[in-house]
Amino acid sequence: MIEFTGHLEVEAPPGEVFELLADMAEVDRWNPNVRNSKRTVGERLEPGSRYESVIARGPLRMTALPVLVSAEAGRAVRYEGPIGGFWSVDSLTFQPSEKGTHIVFHNQTRTPTWLRPLTPLLKAVFRRQAGRAVEGAGRYLADPAGTW
Repeated sequence: MIEFTGHLEVEAPPGEVFELLADMAEVDRWNPNVRNSKRTVGERLEPGSRYESVIARGPLRMTALPVLVSAEAGRAVRYEGPIGGFWSVDSLTFQPSEKGTHIVFHNQTRTPTWLRPLTPLLKAVFRRQAGRAVEGAGRYLADPAGTW
């Protein structure tokens, strides 16, 4: 199992931040690892909605097919689904803080059996990618118009 938890503090209320980051169909706006993303079934932030995202990991491209498992408006989302032969569980939580909002990014990725001997190497790669996503979210929240 590969696991990552990242934290970000921003000067905006949780509801605003939730609206900017929670929808997987819009993740390519802020996550530099995602080349494109779209909702294929369902409505915005409706549990059961399905998505398709193309993720770049170095020279490799993988398609992620997450499903929105749960959404609490302004507070949290959880997505689960395959990425290639991996299984990924991603959650974002948005908590009020003195500064505005404390965001927790959490990912658990189950490695396919045949790749388990490479788990230490994969952990390093996945953590670097996840760190880039948190940094991208910070840049996006500072300037949602995307002039960064």
